[in-house]
Amino acid sequence: MTYTLHPYQQKLVSQARQKLAQGSKSVLLVSPAGSGKSIVIAEIARLATEKGGHVMFTVHRKELIEQITNTFIKDGVDLSRCTIMTVGRIAHRLGKLPQPTLIITDETHHSLAKTYRKIYDFYSDVPRLGFSASPWRLSGQGLGDVYDTMVEGPSVRWLIDNHYLAPYEYYAPTLIDVQKLKKSSTGDYSSKSIDDANNKVIFGDVVKHYKKLASGRQAIVYAHSVEESQRVAETFNAAGITARHVDSKTPAGDRAKTMAAFKAGAIKIISNVDLISEGFDVPDCGVIIMLRPTASLVLDIQQSMRGMRYESGKRAVIIDHVANVYRFGLPDAEREWSLADRPKKSKQGKSDGPPIKSCPQCYGMVPAQARQCPLCGYAFKADGSDLEVDPNAELTKLTPEFHMTVDYPVRMQPKDAKSIEDLKLIAHARGYKNG
Repeated sequence: MTYTLHPYQQKLVSQARQKLAQGSKSVLLVSPAGSGKSIVIAEIARLATEKGGHVMFTVHRKELIEQITNTFIKDGVDLSRCTIMTVGRIAHRLGKLPQPTLIITDETHHSLAKTYRKIYDFYSDVPRLGFSASPWRLSGQGLGDVYDTMVEGPSVRWLIDNHYLAPYEYYAPTLIDVQKLKKSSTGDYSSKSIDDANNKVIFGDVVKHYKKLASGRQAIVYAHSVEESQRVAETFNAAGITARHVDSKTPAGDRAKTMAAFKAGAIKIISNVDLISEGFDVPDCGVIIMLRPTASLVLDIQQSMRGMRYESGKRAVIIDHVANVYRFGLPDAEREWSLADRPKKSKQGKSDGPPIKSCPQCYGMVPAQARQCPLCGYAFKADGSDLEVDPNAELTKLTPEFHMTVDYPVRMQPKDAKSIEDLKLIAHARGYKNG
């Protein structure tokens, strides 16, 4: 038995094979989170092994090995003609494994790392395919060093409009003051700095907002540390909402029991630290609660879109307590992917997402140019009089003039302002009173 691919998935398979047939040695395939990349990978592996080839599949996390193996089995892939291992295991067995005719790398935005490069150099004559929902790195370095061409699948908006991904509602708080956040060697914010700035980084009562926006629905919580994740689970349980914490050190048996209970509906909330992100197999749910500030577009996309897998009548709810949306935009923001390096950004350089604003009636996040809120029907006033901050609001509005920048107004120092409008934006972003 094999999978029946959607037309856009079959197109990706055909495009990848065509690129290889035309002489490309390494092809990057980009397709959004939730679009079924593992099925595309399995189909390519099935076609390759049916012709007597040997496929080497590698990924950076051991948790993903079992998942892709099960997908291969369901698609009728001959596992005797496959090497399925983590990048670390393959790198330590070079020359001892069956010679591959095709190398496939999942989550290949990691593939600039030395371990991947060691494998690619060893098998320099073997064609390669790499898959990613977001070929983006914090350093700004492109993937052109490991791929010579790229194939893009459909956009998130197209997948939503054509009922392959669920539509969503996005809720976020006021702009956060990230001046206390410090980056670690990875380029993302360190857990310690998040802890130190916690009172100003996580906005709103998590349980209260869950009850208001998604009461009774199952949800996945993303926290920044094990301690915080455990605390959140305890808070939900104390409120009579069944919750469980899991992390990478949770015994596999316990983790499996938690996922089974979640799938059966016995658990409403799963709280975790980055575990349920890249391709991790978790029962479907429609609510995501984000408590983990990040500077990584990759992580933001993987976590915010985790609840958008399609079901008839489903509407995903994303509750972003840490304002990641201000850095990266909404999940269906149009993005331009490239193999080239990203140009270095100036202090006020633009971010990876378009302008957005918050509806003053339902506090949902919508495109800045919207004249009417698609979530509640609120009509935005042309004179901007609806943009004053309501001190009683639980979620703060954004001004339509707000342009998403990595160093957005809350981070801008008054001395950096170039106009009175800049000063007003700084004051508004930080919640200062008029005057």
